[in-house]
Amino acid sequence: MEYHVINLVKSLVGKEASDSEKAHLIKILWNVGRVLQPLEINQIINSLPKELVADKEKLIRFLLLTAFLDQQADSPSARSTAIKIHQIFGDELFSKPQECLIQINKLATIKDEYKISPAIGRVLPRFGWFILRVGGFLTYQMMLNKSRLSEKFAGCKTPKEAIMLLQSNPLVESILREKAVRMYISWIGHPDLGIDVSNGKWHKSLFEMPVDGHVGKIFSRTGLVSEVVHEGKQHSGGRWNIIVASKMRVPIQEVTNQYSEDCIMVDHGAFQIGINCCPDNLVGIACDVCPRSSVCQIKSKIGCKGYCMLHDFCKRNLVWRAY
Repeated sequence: MEYHVINLVKSLVGKEASDSEKAHLIKILWNVGRVLQPLEINQIINSLPKELVADKEKLIRFLLLTAFLDQQADSPSARSTAIKIHQIFGDELFSKPQECLIQINKLATIKDEYKISPAIGRVLPRFGWFILRVGGFLTYQMMLNKSRLSEKFAGCKTPKEAIMLLQSNPLVESILREKAVRMYISWIGHPDLGIDVSNGKWHKSLFEMPVDGHVGKIFSRTGLVSEVVHEGKQHSGGRWNIIVASKMRVPIQEVTNQYSEDCIMVDHGAFQIGINCCPDNLVGIACDVCPRSSVCQIKSKIGCKGYCMLHDFCKRNLVWRAY
């Protein structure tokens, strides 16, 4: 078997947006995220029993399970799988994690609904990956013992302190990447997402952007950043242009903070456009016309005119890819 060494390369982005164009682009991304992120969180919450939603401690634990499952997986399948796990175990998922761990074989009935990335599937069977994630979540709850996670987070002065709290646990640190931790903390702490575990202490300007490949792709293709960190694999064929989002998070955060105090909504807006309007393979790309415009359910909510929202300011540095 031949192995390739991944070298990281930094290249100029191509055409860079002007300051005024950056301001317009960030505002558009913020507006898209401001509309879609609450809808996405509400979609999860509205699928849960009312008694779970009414209990902040149980709710933030459920969302932590969702974050555990949401890495290297199809997000909708991860979220629906988390809901079905709760349906199988009920409140014992939170009150008796040890008992659930002993009976984890019950989850075999839903193993085919959890979709992971092909790369992970080549290393570990899908159900094995699934069991490791759920087992890690249950084990973490056992480690919490009688501590209330909601109270631990409420004692944190900033989202960054809450991130450090989670990452201080070796088990969580080994399972949840920094991107996933930032995403989770935004779900439970952003003041516009309805949970607000900090009880009003965390201002939206204090959050850190998760930044995945799709966000990096949008910031690169629009020229919002001046440089791109990407793969430089030897003998890699067409994969040299894949963005290494973790290495671009800081400059993306910096340019966002210049034009917005709400980086979480900007991040989510970029993610949604990167997924839905600006595909890696450019098939069905919505620069000038969106092939899904007639059936789009969110078009009117975000003010879409039938083509990409970024159309007027994007520099179309289309070489850059998320995956």
